[in-house]
Amino acid sequence: MKRIIESLPQQIKEAAHVVPKRRMRSGVIERVLVCGMGGSGISGEILQSLYPRCHIIPNKAYSIPEYIDNRALAIVISYSGNTEETLSNYKQLRRRNARIVTISSNGKLMRKESDLKIRVPGGLPPRGALGYLFTPLPGVLYRYRLIHTDPERALLNCASFLRKQRRRIEAKAKTIAAKIVNHLPLIYANSDPFLTVAKRWQCQFNENSKMLAHINVFPEMNHNEIVGLGRPRQLNKHIVAIFLNDPYAHIRNRARVAIVQRIINNMFNAVINVQPQGTSKLQRLFWTIWLGDFVSYYCAVRSKVDPLPVARIDHLKEKLAQLK
Repeated sequence: MKRIIESLPQQIKEAAHVVPKRRMRSGVIERVLVCGMGGSGISGEILQSLYPRCHIIPNKAYSIPEYIDNRALAIVISYSGNTEETLSNYKQLRRRNARIVTISSNGKLMRKESDLKIRVPGGLPPRGALGYLFTPLPGVLYRYRLIHTDPERALLNCASFLRKQRRRIEAKAKTIAAKIVNHLPLIYANSDPFLTVAKRWQCQFNENSKMLAHINVFPEMNHNEIVGLGRPRQLNKHIVAIFLNDPYAHIRNRARVAIVQRIINNMFNAVINVQPQGTSKLQRLFWTIWLGDFVSYYCAVRSKVDPLPVARIDHLKEKLAQLK
């Protein structure tokens, strides 16, 4: 699994060129629906964080929203090509006459008709193919004239930046993992874009480290969760609070984080502050995502669990297949 995690910059570099450069004249596109589950679906949430003006809607359900019609562009992502919820989305999108882009490594989805078909390398767990699955998405927006700047250079710069940061990120990940292992992480983001990163951390803890994790976001957590912090008290020594501190978060959110940290001072086993690095939002998001991937791996190593298999997911799929 470590080699898979290490490959993120190379994946971004390879996938930065896969979308054809010819721009489409496809009429009015009012919204972009990104369908995908789990490791495939997080790409849509990252895209939404990067391009808030494009009306991007991540979809993680069997059904698509009622308002999706022929004025929508749908990006349908399934790494295996066989994800049942995503295939259900595809069928509904065809009936609604939406423009469809498919991204997969193989499977049923690769054989489906689409306006643009993007094939990514196979043989990885979906969560380990984030670079391949996400990187084409900004190019799709550019191809369909939803953004005005070709994203290829920014993506290549991000890959280069991550490669240069590799040793620093991995060293920091080892330090964080030493504090988290055998504890429950409470992961707080101080902005909506970094809530997406917190979700990625949570899922990587779940699948790689085989441990639970909790996430929330400022300012919402100040209107509910703040009251419950510290109870039941017998859990406090088993909790580590992690703050993902977007440097461009609203100034009031940054103030809220400082106040909450004073409230929980000495309440939990540890409090960890993560300061994202990078000169662009893309770089800061992926720097923090990659850090979380390494943290989850080193938590698995310290817990002596294999980060690669996800036996319960496989078992669930087998049982569902028997019900058909």
